[in-house]
Amino acid sequence: MFSSVLVRKIGDLQAAVIEALDFLGYDFSGKRIWIKPNLLAPHPPEAGVTTSPELVYELVSELKRRNAKRIIVGDNPAGARRNRIEDYLKPTGVIEASQSCFQNVSINPVQLPLSSRYTTEIPVSSLIHEVDIILNLPVFKTHALTLLTGAIKNIFGIIPGGHKAYLHTLAASSEQFAELLIDIYQAVPVKMFHIMDGIRVMDGINGPSGGRVRKMDLLLASENGVALDAVMAMLAGVRPDSIPTVRIAASRGLGPADRTAIQIHGDFAPIPGFRLPGAGFASLITRLSRPVYRLIIPRVPVLNRNRCIRCAECARNCPVGAIEMNSFPEIDRRRCIRCFCCSEICPVKAMTIAGHLHSLWLRMRK
Repeated sequence: MFSSVLVRKIGDLQAAVIEALDFLGYDFSGKRIWIKPNLLAPHPPEAGVTTSPELVYELVSELKRRNAKRIIVGDNPAGARRNRIEDYLKPTGVIEASQSCFQNVSINPVQLPLSSRYTTEIPVSSLIHEVDIILNLPVFKTHALTLLTGAIKNIFGIIPGGHKAYLHTLAASSEQFAELLIDIYQAVPVKMFHIMDGIRVMDGINGPSGGRVRKMDLLLASENGVALDAVMAMLAGVRPDSIPTVRIAASRGLGPADRTAIQIHGDFAPIPGFRLPGAGFASLITRLSRPVYRLIIPRVPVLNRNRCIRCAECARNCPVGAIEMNSFPEIDRRRCIRCFCCSEICPVKAMTIAGHLHSLWLRMRK
């Protein structure tokens, strides 16, 4: 059975949103809808970190025109106090774009049973039991741990911020974390649709919050999040099965990783010069022993003191307490589990991801 994915080069955003919703083939009338953007941290729209407010605005407007019964916009950002999320996320522009539909979804979480070798349950937003649909709005970005972050990874945001960091301690490696992400994705009890924001695309080793931002004006849509992420990988110029989340999800029958099983509609063209976090290099090294892999693949985040504003967000959000605040943040390299939460949360991109041998490889590829 084929999965269908729409790829549209945006001329008029309102028209593209209407086309995407029509493509999903669902009657949204009378439905309770959770619009789930990527609101990782309080970055402005031009940073390419969070879902574009203009996309949120057009989706809310169109769903209202389609007589949705209830529309809620919300996410569980990292680093925010649960009772002050609106203030925390104001720089993203999404609060205003939500047209009074934004809701703090971090308070009063409930437990969701999980079939996983890492944990038997996770706290999630109680909203998950109050809606008919999750309309998932990931951003087209690279990710230091999972290579790309898309529809599957964005569902991780149903979990309140602090517990997301804790889960990194249970599944520390890239492969383990990808497996846990699929466990969570598979456990979601409501229907999901996916519209990917490629208005601003982020590539490079320091994604998902510090990479290079490129204006691409793309919109992707699918009923199947695995197929959507597979097409994202193709647009990035890599095989879908090289992305751990896509490969594991496909092995469980949740969606295709094979181009021949996906019907792509619209304006499909690989993005020229898209930079991944050393995907080819990682693929080569994973054939070697784990100690060699850990030696050569990027090891820990590195602090740029010239950028650091000493806000201590990295220390507060480290799931294993590997960062201590002195005059500047100091990383205990023995305790670091390479989850890169500190790099994700840093508001000024002072935490970058580097390693001597990996950097050498990247220079050789240029």
